[in-house]
Amino acid sequence: MSAFSRGCLLRHQCAYSSPRTIHIFFQPINSPRFFTTTSLLQAKKQSRSPSPKTQTSPRSKPSTAPATKSPLPSKPSFTLTKTSLPSTTAYGTYASTFAQKSHSTLLYEAPSHTAFIASNWGTALFCYSWAVFNYWGNYLYAPTGLSEWVPPAYLSVSVLMAGGGTYLALNSANIIRSITAIPPKASTGGDGALDPRVVKNGTGGEEELQIEIILRKMFPIPFFPARKLYVKPEDIILPQQLAPPLPTTLTRGELREIQLEKERRKQELEYDRSHLLTSPFRHMNRAFFNAFRGIRRTWSREGFVKAEVKGKVYKLDIHGGWALDGGKALDRLVKVRPRL
Repeated sequence: MSAFSRGCLLRHQCAYSSPRTIHIFFQPINSPRFFTTTSLLQAKKQSRSPSPKTQTSPRSKPSTAPATKSPLPSKPSFTLTKTSLPSTTAYGTYASTFAQKSHSTLLYEAPSHTAFIASNWGTALFCYSWAVFNYWGNYLYAPTGLSEWVPPAYLSVSVLMAGGGTYLALNSANIIRSITAIPPKASTGGDGALDPRVVKNGTGGEEELQIEIILRKMFPIPFFPARKLYVKPEDIILPQQLAPPLPTTLTRGELREIQLEKERRKQELEYDRSHLLTSPFRHMNRAFFNAFRGIRRTWSREGFVKAEVKGKVYKLDIHGGWALDGGKALDRLVKVRPRL
């Protein structure tokens, strides 16, 4: 085996023309072998193009020229300029929020006045019929044998009854049914033409926010449209606020009453939803109650406030119906001026 291995080693030595000696099993101690000393790596190293290295000093001193100091970051300025202030034309008034919308906004809607109007006209017709009957039978064609003062007495009573009927009939006049804020964008038609009822500003010619007031019909005649008014918000004057300001401090008793009222309404709503069979009778009871309240309002006119629109007086019902934000929106748009 040793001879065979020596023969193999000699054969391999003859095959290579390189004069170097190859050590497989033993390495000389005084000549260590490195991977970088092989001929293959040396040839690879010579094939690369040597790139000149720039000599840099390890620690070069800075130049004696005075260096400009970098400016420190300036503190943020809090001075107000014209560009930082919001535009007063866009957000200056509460009416501008409605004017920027592309659709109309309902501000107020009155409750049903069917029983009130029916009571007014029913009582008025009774007064008129009584006045005409007694004027015709006891004054113009008075029966014979009456005293001289009887026909004039019937005449005066007939006039009073006719006046009372007129007073009751006028209760149904000039009742506001709804109030709507109409922006300029909603007033244009499909072809882009402006509605001729929209009022323009006299200074700049720009369209302003308009308030549409729809009046309830004095007598429900079919095929006749309701009367509508288009005014500016400042043309409407209310004698009082629709939403009275809440007291700053509330006692425990008042807070307790508010909480009980909320719980009562919640219980009534749950009771109506859970007892559907008896619901029509409860609704009928409410309808009769509203009818009797309408008859009472015929004589007392309670629940109505006098709203002034361009010098004319209209009636606004505050004992029912619906108002945006509890009436605060209408209070902020129009003028509130208490009557003396």
